[in-house]
Amino acid sequence: TRLVRIHARDVNPERARLIADAVADSYVQKTIEDRLESTDRAKDWLERQLATLRQELDEAELALHNFKKGHNVLSVSMEDRQNLVASDVQTTHAKLTEIRNRRIELEARLKRLNASLGEAPKQIDPAVVADDPTLGDLVTELRNKEQEHEALAVKYGGEHPTMKTLAHELEALAKQVTKEKAAIIASAEHDVQQIKTVEEGLRSAAGDAHSAGLNLNLREIEYRRLNHDRDSKAKLYEIVLQRLTETELTRMLKTTHVRVLDRALLPVTPVSPNLIKNIGTSLLAGLLLGLSVAFFASRLDRTVRTVESVERLGVTVLGVIPHLGSAKVQPKPNARRGPTEISPANAPSELIVVNEPMSPAAETFRMIRTNLAFTSVDDPLRSFVVTSAMPLEGKTTIASNLAISLAQFGRSVLLVDSDLRRPRLHHVLDVSNDVGLTTVVEGRTSLNAAVHKTKIDGLSVLTSGPIPHNPSELIHSAAFGRLKDDLLAQFDYVLFDSPPMGAVTDAAILAPQVDGVLLVVRAGTSTLHAVSGARKQLNSVSARLLGAVLNDADLKIKGEGYGPGSYAYQSAGGYAPVKEGADAA
Repeated sequence: TRLVRIHARDVNPERARLIADAVADSYVQKTIEDRLESTDRAKDWLERQLATLRQELDEAELALHNFKKGHNVLSVSMEDRQNLVASDVQTTHAKLTEIRNRRIELEARLKRLNASLGEAPKQIDPAVVADDPTLGDLVTELRNKEQEHEALAVKYGGEHPTMKTLAHELEALAKQVTKEKAAIIASAEHDVQQIKTVEEGLRSAAGDAHSAGLNLNLREIEYRRLNHDRDSKAKLYEIVLQRLTETELTRMLKTTHVRVLDRALLPVTPVSPNLIKNIGTSLLAGLLLGLSVAFFASRLDRTVRTVESVERLGVTVLGVIPHLGSAKVQPKPNARRGPTEISPANAPSELIVVNEPMSPAAETFRMIRTNLAFTSVDDPLRSFVVTSAMPLEGKTTIASNLAISLAQFGRSVLLVDSDLRRPRLHHVLDVSNDVGLTTVVEGRTSLNAAVHKTKIDGLSVLTSGPIPHNPSELIHSAAFGRLKDDLLAQFDYVLFDSPPMGAVTDAAILAPQVDGVLLVVRAGTSTLHAVSGARKQLNSVSARLLGAVLNDADLKIKGEGYGPGSYAYQSAGGYAPVKEGADAA
């Protein structure tokens, strides 16, 4: 059961009640009209079907009548005719068998007669003689005359008249016996021929009866088909006729399945406006809309934001650098200088390890340093490439601070700017870039003249030098390989600040030549696709990916931070976002 509650609103309560009742009555009337319309369509269709079925039924009955008339089935049913034909076939076969046996007997008798009557009279089969008395009498008389002739021949001799008379009598009796034998054989042959004629007739009758039975079977199949067709059409006609009758009765009753249970009541108090309800509904709708927007925004966000999202890509996170707010980097004009003194007073804000050595960020760099030192104890790692999947992810800042941390560990460290397309290391460390990596590889400057030492014990810098026309070929050259070997011979650690993986192939060329690669991933900027592509690209060149550094992370997100307690860090100063051609921390 389905109930529909009708609400009507109007400034007049009486009119609101009347509107609700009118809607209900109109709906009931509409369902009646719809049902009548549907019934009329059904009635018209049933009438057309009934006329068609009536015609088909008449045709089926006429076809059945013509079949009965044409095959004489009007007086005798098909079942009775089948029984008659079966009985006729059986009787004919029985007679044929009897006549066949009789023919065999007569043929055997004729054979015996031919065999017996061909012998001398004295040797005729007694059975044959017994079957024909005339022949028996003649044979007996002939034998008696022969005995009398033999007896008198001894007494009178052969020329005696009595003997001649007996000879004539013997000759006459022999002719009668021969004539009778021929008559007997002719009669037997006649009987055989006559029985054969009867047998042939019965055989033909049996064949006709069999054919009649087959034809009757075919006619019976056709008769049953016509009869079944007539019965099916008659049954369908009765069904449609009954349904038409029911449809006409339904139309006459004008019933509907819808009825009004309760009439509308006269309202006593107004139902709107309901201020509290409207405010609550609006607040709930706003909350749901906000949650939906936040949910879909998080679903559509394909950037890396947490350590877990990086590790799900199969990359180990070596450290997390927090978001440091914003502050401008004020690079000083490039000039030729001697050793550069870097202290918290004059260090660029990107050098976190120098500016804020006790901060969690500085501690993270020291933790990364420790991880690198103990990654391979038996075969220590000495050369590293610091790169990123995309531009503006902070790889230069990470490389600079990591190099300072390694130098503070009491090791000689060289920081090489191998980004030969958009070099920036000379701005961060405020050194000259007139000579550098490119001039040394090309043989225009010696290594000692190009390396800049800093006041940080153990830290030296080799800038990029003038930007070449063929950076990739220069890094892939044999001269660059020899330079790398010379650098490792002079320094404990060599760090290469390399271009992004997704931009150019320089990092992919340099990565297999060093001990390990550090991948910088900037939270909220690096995409999952880009990081995964960088990892696959490093694997394809057989480079050793040591891990990733998650940069610019929001430590308020659950699970971020480093070490026990997951310290949070927020800088009051920070450093400036990177403009074109620069990296952010």
